[in-house]
Amino acid sequence: MKISGLVKTTLMLGLIMFVACETLPQEDNQLSDKEKNDGWRLLFDGKTMNGWRRIYTDAPPQGGWHIENGCLTVERDKGGESSNGGDLLTVEQFGDFELTFDFNIAPGANSGIKYFVNEAIGDANSGYGFGPEYQIIDDNAHPIFKTDNVPIGCKAGGLYELIEAPDTKKINPPGEWNTGKIISKNSRVEHWLNGKLMLNYVLGSDDFKALVQKSKFKDKEGYAAVAQGNILIQDHGDKVRYKNIKIRKL
Repeated sequence: MKISGLVKTTLMLGLIMFVACETLPQEDNQLSDKEKNDGWRLLFDGKTMNGWRRIYTDAPPQGGWHIENGCLTVERDKGGESSNGGDLLTVEQFGDFELTFDFNIAPGANSGIKYFVNEAIGDANSGYGFGPEYQIIDDNAHPIFKTDNVPIGCKAGGLYELIEAPDTKKINPPGEWNTGKIISKNSRVEHWLNGKLMLNYVLGSDDFKALVQKSKFKDKEGYAAVAQGNILIQDHGDKVRYKNIKIRKL
């Protein structure tokens, strides 16, 4: 059967419109229907700090943190741990979970995502929380890398103080967005960066305990030893932006 030029044009336009609709980028801080059906939910709605609090308090931070163009942002202060608004903590605690987040760091900046955070072993005056940390940092320009005292796991995607991320990783430079992911299931934990597995370990295993004993956390009884804990975004006195923070329980 011969197809007329008009019919061919109509079919082609329909195909183009279908492909365009299928490839439209998803709006930031929103969930697709599929994500909702798969059990995902937002930890940050892009507009408020609902569901978050300053560590060791029941209140949001009094300064240092704000929402900027749909991004949860910690501002630069002194470049030190909890030197600005203090660490930001989820109100809710999580056990087995999958967490994804987009981050964009300023040149030379440092931050991190901690999980299984245990407030019982921290110092309320410091604003600093303890838990395994997915390292977020400028691998090339942070001052720590100009010293001879670089901790294990200090580069982006690593498990801070414990396990290195591979040097072959692909990470976008400061000012551009990257996507991190943490999966914890039956004590097995994975760090992902931009779709690639960075590292994995078994929480509470003999190997993991041995790593802790070699770290600065060796005297922190209760570090990474809780069945569930809070998710934390670190204030390290540098400007870092976060968006699309999503989690689902496994």
